[in-house]
Amino acid sequence: MSGFEPVDPNFESRVRASFAKQSAMASLGIVIDGIGPGWVDLGFAVPPGFTQQAGFVHAGVVAAALDSACGYAAYTLAAAETDVVTSEYKINLLRPAVGKAFIARGWVVKPGKTLTVSQGELTAGEGGPALAIMTGTIVHLPSATG
Repeated sequence: MSGFEPVDPNFESRVRASFAKQSAMASLGIVIDGIGPGWVDLGFAVPPGFTQQAGFVHAGVVAAALDSACGYAAYTLAAAETDVVTSEYKINLLRPAVGKAFIARGWVVKPGKTLTVSQGELTAGEGGPALAIMTGTIVHLPSATG
């Protein structure tokens, strides 16, 4: 899908272990649906209690899902002894987030040792129109645990 080669051959288990520590994603019911070098797909249903006044999924949930998708896409290409954090992102909310199930897809545009640029797209199910898009800058830091 991406054409990138991971630096760490164990990237998938490292990404899944890190994602499992994210209580925010667990609270929102967001899970990893797919993973590969330079990309991550996150899936979720409408989290109860996280809609806005018109019944759409709240923009904060959309942003959180896309932020994690972009960050973990970058993390698939990071060295084993690093962590990643988002330093900035730009999100465009294109359509109301209406649907039963959503996919937040993140992919790397330009990898780097210090900074990686990722993009993301939220759809309501596979093949639906983009509801939101994001571009993020992800910073690689020395691992807090290693």
